Amino acid sequence: MMKLDWKIYAVGIGIILLVVMILFLEKVFFFLIIILVTLLLALILRFLHPVKYLGVELVTLSTMLVGVVYGPVIGGIYGFTMLLAHLIVGDYFIGTYLMWLLPEYVLLGVLSGIFGAGIIGPLGVSFIIGMNLLNLILTFVGENERFAKELPFAVGNTVINSVLLIQFFGLIVNFIG
Repeated sequence: MMKLDWKIYAVGIGIILLVVMILFLEKVFFFLIIILVTLLLALILRFLHPVKYLGVELVTLSTMLVGVVYGPVIGGIYGFTMLLAHLIVGDYFIGTYLMWLLPEYVLLGVLSGIFGAGIIGPLGVSFIIGMNLLNLILTFVGENERFAKELPFAVGNTVINSVLLIQFFGLIVNFIG
C-alpha cells in the first residue's frame, strides 16, 4: 500500500477549496483555463529537463492573475495549491525550500488581490524580483547544495515572468475583467 505524504493531502484540500470557490465565481471558464494551462505547462516541462531549470513556469503569473481577478483569498489558496501541483506534476525536486516557497506564493496571491491591477508594471516586476532574490538568499542559507541549480532558475524566471507581466498581463486582466 502506497503511503501518501502531506503534499498530496494539501493539493487535495486546495483543489476542494478551489472547486467550492468556483461554484461562486462569475468567471468560471477563465479560472479553469488558467488552471489547465498552468498544469499543462508543468506536464510538458516534466519531459523537457533542461528547459524547466531555466525558470520557465506559469505558477507565479497565474497566481498574480488569480489574485488580481478573483481577490486575495482565492489568490492565496490558488498560489499554495498550484505551486504544489506544479512541483508534483512537473516532477521537480521537493525539499526544505518549500518552507519558504509555499508562504511566498500564498503571500503573492494575497498581495496581488490587495493591489489589484496596480501590480501591472513596476510593482509586479518588483514582486517577481523580490521573490526570486528571497528564494536565492534562503536557498543559500537553508539548502546551499541546491544554490547552483537555483541561480539559473531564478535569473531566467525573473526575466521571463517580468517580460510576460509587462507585455501581456494587462491585456489578460482586461480580457477576463
